[in-house]
Amino acid sequence: MFLCAIRDGHSRTVLGYSVADHINAEMVTTAIEAAVTARGGDCRGTVLHSDRGGEYTANLTTQACFRHGLRRSMGAAGICWDNSPAESFWSTFKHEEFYRHVYGTKTELVAAIDNWIRFYNSTRRHSKLGMRSPRDYEKSLRAAA
Repeated sequence: MFLCAIRDGHSRTVLGYSVADHINAEMVTTAIEAAVTARGGDCRGTVLHSDRGGEYTANLTTQACFRHGLRRSMGAAGICWDNSPAESFWSTFKHEEFYRHVYGTKTELVAAIDNWIRFYNSTRRHSKLGMRSPRDYEKSLRAAA
């Protein structure tokens, strides 16, 4: 099984995700659609950063980005440093959830991912956010505005 997650790079909130039994552009577009919906549908000018995997360079993903006005950003081939926040997220997910459990079915896996992402967004504290959860950090930004 494969997981695609779209995160807000500033608040670290997971906005949308999808799970599939193979990597493809459809799983990316499903995650994009969920992320756009989570942000109220108006994401014009938002940067979508990814690596250069075929699922991110596919025409279907390009069309989804165009439809929502997303600006695509990809690092150079073989350079991982600009994608380190995403790699940190995947490491956190694997060590806090995935490696600690055995999933008997896809349904169990998807439910566990959903629960963990809710925990990640609402409860898990992040040092980069002043030891606040992404949800609390976003609330503080709205209050300051």
